[in-house]
Amino acid sequence: MATTKYPRVLNQIVRRDLGIYPVVAVMGARQIGKSTLCQIIAEDEGFRVCTLDDADYLRKATEIPEVLLDELGPKAFIDEAQRAPGLFLAIKAIVDQEQRPGSYLLSGSNQPLMLGNIGDSLQGRAAYRTLRPLLLSELRFDESQLGWSFLFGSDNAKILAELEARAASSGELDWRDIVSSGGFPRALAIPENYRLQIFDDYIVTFANRDIREILGVESAERFETFFRLACAWTGQVFNASAYSRDLGISVNTVRRWIDALKRSYLIEIIQPYSRNASQRVIKAPKVYVIDPALALAGSKENEPTGFHLESLVCNELLQWRDERPGRGVYHWRVQSGQEVDFVLQENHEIVPVEIKAARDVGNREARHLSAFRDKYPNARRGLILSCDPKIRLLDNNIVAAPWWAVL
Repeated sequence: MATTKYPRVLNQIVRRDLGIYPVVAVMGARQIGKSTLCQIIAEDEGFRVCTLDDADYLRKATEIPEVLLDELGPKAFIDEAQRAPGLFLAIKAIVDQEQRPGSYLLSGSNQPLMLGNIGDSLQGRAAYRTLRPLLLSELRFDESQLGWSFLFGSDNAKILAELEARAASSGELDWRDIVSSGGFPRALAIPENYRLQIFDDYIVTFANRDIREILGVESAERFETFFRLACAWTGQVFNASAYSRDLGISVNTVRRWIDALKRSYLIEIIQPYSRNASQRVIKAPKVYVIDPALALAGSKENEPTGFHLESLVCNELLQWRDERPGRGVYHWRVQSGQEVDFVLQENHEIVPVEIKAARDVGNREARHLSAFRDKYPNARRGLILSCDPKIRLLDNNIVAAPWWAVL
């Protein structure tokens, strides 16, 4: 099975980092494309390559890491580096002595083992980047992501013109097709009727094998049920008691298992936005499975919903957030029921964003955005993304646009 080598936005970012830091680590879920991306960079940059999935390399990395690093030479790409925690101290000794950027490129899928060891051993010497499921631009074979920062501009006419230009370039898209396919390269490489099986196998393998690297799970079957429930509830406010009640496990276990999924890059936690404008803001985060097709398959649902469209947008937003300091992505919900799917922050300005799967939207669908802007004066405008192709300005400085005009 030949997997298409999609261009990745992270490609140029990692290459830039290698010119600055001695060590660069690329993190992300299994089968997301880390090895493919890093191997391309390693080949271009003249790195020796090894993977700790190989038993011989793993033995050396664990028992005699200095010998392995000496064999690899001054520039090396080490795949699945989290399997040998002792390797990081050996790398530290070399980079401290040589003080040379671009010495080691690492990849890993276990957040605490990677970040913990980088933080303990390589603090100030390493950059780490998260590779996410394929973005819409990458699926179009475009390595650049135009991003969301234009929404913070002061000129509505320029923003509307930018949206018009992007919408014309993209053409109208069916979100159901895109979320059903997802952004895992391996799943995209096989016929559509086999994708459900690929994702099902992914969940079973994670629950029965991979999770043991992260925490001890007494029952793989129960953890798999938990994972599938998280898939069914993607995009919803996290309620540990509801998980506990449905699965018959303790709230502490729920929190531990949610954290394990986050550590494995399989879910994302979107924190609430409050800034003290109201004491009635619900403080619980929202949980998104990283890939809408994985969420759809894991929950065994037949048809995608608006939550899957939200998950698609969330993936794009988090890539934008990660690219520059000062950016944030939040959600907003108050006890009265008003809510906004995402709140984007860049420096001190914010833009609330609502996602709708509807074909026709107007002021009624934008009422929660208006409520948010009334509470937070630093929200320059609101944005409602939907399947309505008309780009226009609604009441209270709310911009309406089709979702494909931004992604």
